[in-house]
Amino acid sequence: MYVSVLLLFLTAGFFISSYIISKSFHYAEIVNCSGKIRGNIQRFVKLYFAGDKEKLPEVKREIDHSLELLERRVEDLKLPIIDFGKNMQPVEVIGCWKTLSGAILRHMPLLNNSTILRISEICWFAADRQTLFYQQIAQRNLVILNIIYYLIFILTVTEIVLLLKFNFSEVFKKLEIRANFDALTGTLNRGALKDIYDNISKDKFFYPLSLIILDLDDFKHINDTYGHNVGDIVLKRVALEIKKHLRRSDILARWGGEEFVIILPHTDLEGARIVAEKLRKSLEEAKILEGEKITASFGVTEILPEEPLEKAVLRADKALYRAKELGKNRVEVNPPEGE
Repeated sequence: MYVSVLLLFLTAGFFISSYIISKSFHYAEIVNCSGKIRGNIQRFVKLYFAGDKEKLPEVKREIDHSLELLERRVEDLKLPIIDFGKNMQPVEVIGCWKTLSGAILRHMPLLNNSTILRISEICWFAADRQTLFYQQIAQRNLVILNIIYYLIFILTVTEIVLLLKFNFSEVFKKLEIRANFDALTGTLNRGALKDIYDNISKDKFFYPLSLIILDLDDFKHINDTYGHNVGDIVLKRVALEIKKHLRRSDILARWGGEEFVIILPHTDLEGARIVAEKLRKSLEEAKILEGEKITASFGVTEILPEEPLEKAVLRADKALYRAKELGKNRVEVNPPEGE
């Protein structure tokens, strides 16, 4: 989404920039053309009063050409929406010029010099107003277009900053996941479990607090027979099966290899034994791997207030070894006083 919006802003900025540049050329051409008309009207009248009749048609052609060019270009002054319906054509100058040029070239004997001078002044002032008007419109348009351009530029920069922030956030999130979760099973890793345990073991709210350690039985047989890829699949499926039978408040972590540790808040030793027995049965009955029965042995203990994790795990580990020695696929309990 951020990338799409950024591309939109960049595209809009490109077109606005191109639009401003193209408009700038039109503005300069229109203002110059209007100024040229104003100057040539003065020249036309001066030639008339100087009696230089031969050059009058040439100057008239120049003015007519400039007016035609201005009529074609003046529409480029208009901005979308803002100038909708406005007439920016040099109507007053065109009308006045027709009167002046007609009076001088066709009705010269009928008009005195004072009348010609008066008409020429009207034309010159009309051309001057028109030139000033086009200059003001050009300046206004450039201000508006620049505001739009800088607005898009600011939005684009803001979008880039947000995009970078989002990307960094995603990177940090991925790094955090890698730092706290086991890449294979999706459970917490040992380091993350220790951090969580350090917090909850100091809070009386979570007591009674118990711990289960489980180890898959004969897992080496699975790796040797089917390969480590299948062994990884088994570990993933085991983790999913365990999660199905735990509460949201329970904490599951991969302790290493095929060993998992579960922390059970608000659970005493007997409650933890019941949970472990339920997990043992579910693994035994689940179809983890076609053609093989996947079982696990469990060691259970209750955690003392503020007891180090390693000490609790060591006590549960003793129960786990006892379960292995007594035939595997069973749950053994080792209470704190049993150390």
